[in-house]
Amino acid sequence: MTGGDARPGVAPELQPTAVARWHATVEHLIEQSGMEWTILSPSTFMANTLWWSEQIKAGDIVRGAYGQLKTVPIHEDDIAAVAVRALTEDGHAGRRYTLTGPEVLTQEEQVRIIGEATGRPLRWHELTREEERARLLADPGFPDGFVDELLGGYATLIAAPPPAVTTAVLDITGTPATPLSAWAAEHAADFGGERR
Repeated sequence: MTGGDARPGVAPELQPTAVARWHATVEHLIEQSGMEWTILSPSTFMANTLWWSEQIKAGDIVRGAYGQLKTVPIHEDDIAAVAVRALTEDGHAGRRYTLTGPEVLTQEEQVRIIGEATGRPLRWHELTREEERARLLADPGFPDGFVDELLGGYATLIAAPPPAVTTAVLDITGTPATPLSAWAAEHAADFGGERR
């Protein structure tokens, strides 16, 4: 499994972000290995929103940079369901599946959806890139070496066209991809709300 917005068919060194370059390099090595392979390339995990859980437990504001950054978050269970099919059914060898959730959402919209799931009026407070860098560097749980890569990637992605929604989850499993609202309801307790 790879991801990081790696663009299929684009050489690793030509990928738009450092994370995409890492993932594309892994994909290339797998494809050249001589082994049978299937690559699952998911979009941003819905679980990444748990990065905001401490802020949400502490109040109704999530502070961060690039609130208008658009992603297509995917439920981890949907990735697992596709992986099960790829591992247990014929016809998936040599295929690359780009897996996404069902909707393009900004970070600001994701915060609002989590608020709806927890029954709270959550809102996004936009920080400058430098303010966000300082906040992340002060966070003992966030790896310092990834801060600039993350923010650089966000800056590149926010300037790019919005990401596309794919139907791969539905096509492979027969079940539509799960919306963030359902994931947030499942995980409401992680944000200080009650599980619904």
